[in-house]
Amino acid sequence: MDPVQERVFSHSRPPNTPSDGGGRDDFQIDFSRLMRAARRQAPIVGVCALIGAVLAIAAILGSVPRYTAVETVLLDEERADLLNQVSPLPNAVLSDSSIESEVEIIKSKALAYDVVDRLGLDADEDFLNPPVGATEEVLGLVSYLTEPLAELLSPPEPQRNERSTQADDATQENDASDVIDLDVTPRDRAASILRQNLSVSRVRRSFVIEIGYSGFDPVRSARIARAYGQTYERFQLEVAGQVAGNAADWLQERLVTLEKQSLEAGSAVQRFRAENGLVEVRGNLLTEQQQSELASELVASGADTAGARARLDSLQSLLDRADAGEPIVAVPDTGGASDSLVEELRREYLDASMRYRRLVDRFGEDHPQAVELGQSIDELQSIIRNELEQVTESARIAYEVARSREESLRSNLQAATDTSDANVAVRGRLRQLEAIADTYASIYRDYLERYEVTSQQQGFPIASVKVISPAEVPDGASSPQKKSMLMSGLLLGGLIGVMIAAALELRPKPLRSASEIRRQLDLDCAGLIPVQSHGSSEAAERTTQRTVDRLARSCETMGGNEAGTIVSLVPLVSFDSNDSQLPARLAERLARGMERVLLVDRSEAELTKVPGAGRNGYTMTGMDGLLDDYATTDQPNGRPYDVEAIVDHLRANFDYVLIEAEPLSGAVEYGPLSSVYDLAILRIPWGAIRPALASEAISDHPQCKARLATSVLEGAKLRTARKYMTPGSYEERETYA
Repeated sequence: MDPVQERVFSHSRPPNTPSDGGGRDDFQIDFSRLMRAARRQAPIVGVCALIGAVLAIAAILGSVPRYTAVETVLLDEERADLLNQVSPLPNAVLSDSSIESEVEIIKSKALAYDVVDRLGLDADEDFLNPPVGATEEVLGLVSYLTEPLAELLSPPEPQRNERSTQADDATQENDASDVIDLDVTPRDRAASILRQNLSVSRVRRSFVIEIGYSGFDPVRSARIARAYGQTYERFQLEVAGQVAGNAADWLQERLVTLEKQSLEAGSAVQRFRAENGLVEVRGNLLTEQQQSELASELVASGADTAGARARLDSLQSLLDRADAGEPIVAVPDTGGASDSLVEELRREYLDASMRYRRLVDRFGEDHPQAVELGQSIDELQSIIRNELEQVTESARIAYEVARSREESLRSNLQAATDTSDANVAVRGRLRQLEAIADTYASIYRDYLERYEVTSQQQGFPIASVKVISPAEVPDGASSPQKKSMLMSGLLLGGLIGVMIAAALELRPKPLRSASEIRRQLDLDCAGLIPVQSHGSSEAAERTTQRTVDRLARSCETMGGNEAGTIVSLVPLVSFDSNDSQLPARLAERLARGMERVLLVDRSEAELTKVPGAGRNGYTMTGMDGLLDDYATTDQPNGRPYDVEAIVDHLRANFDYVLIEAEPLSGAVEYGPLSSVYDLAILRIPWGAIRPALASEAISDHPQCKARLATSVLEGAKLRTARKYMTPGSYEERETYA
């Protein structure tokens, strides 16, 4: 078998599968591919950015200039503190939530109505009918066109049953006197325009609020901004006065009621005391005061009794020791006149005792002076004993007196306590009545104080806000912001271009380079055949010539039959072969080596029988004419021509026969002589065929698949094709050398 026919191409590996066995875990970002994609899609991004800039310029030119004036207001914390000092209803602390509340107050419809009335804007036709730019008209037209679609997509209103409808009708009949006028007046329109063009913001984390108004007239914008600041300041004063007035009215009503309730509660206390005989002395009941005094005296009497008892026990102990024969040296003080006598006797006794011991030690007990001193000592002891007995008796009498007084006080306190226990319920009720009376009196005093302060605050000329920077007439228009809009248009258009480019890059890519054919189809590729046009560049001519040379070398290397080689130029899809110079250029290249070359063009209907020297050194003929020369009706395979005779004739008369075959994707057989081709060259339109289609078409034609020698990309735009090649790669250098 022919070695070319034994060549088999494997297409079992699916497209985009890495040939080195790497899995998804080896994913890496290929920056070179990203750069190539960016280079390829740069025109799209640039065009979209340019379109965005053009639209931005159109919006700028179609917009009416607007002027913004800003009024700066300070929420004065010191004034708020002053108000808190003189007001019974303190102002709110200037927290973040309170400042945001002030912002919403400025944006409110009530303040807008005050500004309208202050400036008479409801009668200003220029204000009520502002100019409309082309941009606003376009947006209004778009909104008008999309409104039916929005209504169609909105959910239907819930159906109401008959009972609820009747109830609503009855309610409307009852409230006929409270009909609300829903007609839009010029005042309402003016207030709505004010709120639409008003901007209120807090300056960072400070207590400063900026009130801005944007309009078509700079002078009117400044007037409106100033009016907002003045109206807001006056609003604060009016609200404070109104709140104080309402509070004063309410407090006055409550004072009348509280005064009556306080008087009734005090009268109830006095009446209850009179009915139950409860006498009050220095703020306390008489019985309670008596109990307190008796208890105090009882405690003091108990202490006196205990002291008298202790003194008596001490004296009795001394007396018992004297009865036992112990000498008595001293007697406790009694606090009376006898204390000095007892002290003198004690000194005499001690002096006599000391002299007696000295005499006894020197002369003995029988000495006359010792005997005399002993008698004197005995007399002194007898006198001291008598004094001790008298003091003891006096202490006993004092103890009995103290004990009797304590018992008397205890009995009196018990009697008073028994009487008080019998009136516990009465006293409890009295305490309740007194508590009620005290509560009403305290509330009345507090409300009376609040009423007086609130009455004075109604005319207090201090507001907690202050205008620190009045609005000035703006020098220039604040919108349209030309630079910002132009930059936004460029960025938005560029972003849309990037999205379009990403979508184009992420979609399945057609075959555009030889490396893609080798990687996706596992098929060799000879190169590119650029688009041929009038005045083609020298680079395109050089690229075409190199590709044709490689195709010729493939034919010479893989052909080489002595009887002649039949080469099939197989297009993958149908395209206009008249625009391609590949068959003619390849035939011309093969004919340079004095080989006999025949080019069979399937689109040429003229019949040329074995011509001599053809154009450009090769011979051309048409497939129809070639088949007609060998037409027959007696072939066993049912074909209307003799294939073997045609092949024998071609091999005998030509070294190379180039036949333009039918497209693989358009026929079951890609040519009438498909069974006798020695090798095939696959012609792939540049940028028009995806790998899946090429792989399926090749697999569907096994005869062509077995004879495929190489492939070629036709119709490439040379400058565009370079963007799909890796910069500096062999493919790029080989193509663009």
